[in-house]
Amino acid sequence: MPRRARHEARERHHERRRDIRKRFFEELRKAFISRIRKGFRDSIRRYIEDWERFRETISLILDAMRGRARVVFVQRHVMFPTRVREYYQYDKFLMDMPEDLRNTVINVLRQLSARKYIDPRVIERYPWIKYFLWAFVAYYSKYPCTHMAYIIKLTPVTINFFGGLRITYYVIRWAYARDVKADPYIGRSRTVDIYVSFFRWKYDEDLINFMEVADEGIGDWNDSVPLSRDAFRNPEYSIPLRRAILQPHWVRQALAKMIGKPEAFTVVGHCSIYGMLERPSKTLQLLKYQDRRVFGGRPRHRIKEILYRTGLRI
Repeated sequence: MPRRARHEARERHHERRRDIRKRFFEELRKAFISRIRKGFRDSIRRYIEDWERFRETISLILDAMRGRARVVFVQRHVMFPTRVREYYQYDKFLMDMPEDLRNTVINVLRQLSARKYIDPRVIERYPWIKYFLWAFVAYYSKYPCTHMAYIIKLTPVTINFFGGLRITYYVIRWAYARDVKADPYIGRSRTVDIYVSFFRWKYDEDLINFMEVADEGIGDWNDSVPLSRDAFRNPEYSIPLRRAILQPHWVRQALAKMIGKPEAFTVVGHCSIYGMLERPSKTLQLLKYQDRRVFGGRPRHRIKEILYRTGLRI
């Protein structure tokens, strides 16, 4: 083979080897750069995901801290209770009536509380007397100041017509279930009555009323009226009747302390001091003798628990 041909073949061989080597290093460079870029992108993605999780965690912690501060330190206030003005208007209207009509109203209220019955003929003859029944009798009053009892609201006007009679005093208060339930952060400041503890099963928006028998008296302004009882149903806080009627904030404060949440005294409500005329109270006698029937044994709400566990109640 001529020398020139051998030289050209050798050159082609070296050229082919250079091309292979060039393509190899080019592919190696591309693979190396691709691997570096993929690792960098994965690192950036992991960094962003870690940052998002960290930011979400911080946001949840801040929300929890703000929520706890709101539950612990923020308290609703009712500065101007409208029912006080409403009672004043009924008393003023009763005093402005003619004497014979006013005596008719007082006699009907007295007979209704003493006998637990009102003659329908009286309603037919005096249909306007129904408005006084709605205002002064707990059985006919509107919620939450209603109760299945024929007791009369004691106001600065009505108490003057019932003086000297045998009167069993009652106290009716009301509050929303969310204000009675124990706070999950600060709890209660005392052991409460068993009937108060069962309010934890109610919804937060439920409006509940408390009717508590107080004591007996004769309608005197100096009669002692127990406003709260301890876990053993013993009276623990009593004030004169004049203060309970003329200064109702004492009644609301006593209820707040009784449920172990003195900070809620501005949101609980107070209907009035009521009186049952010329009739003894069986509950009051049981309380005086510490009868076990006043404590009772109320069962748990099995139906509500089943509905909650099966997802039918939130």
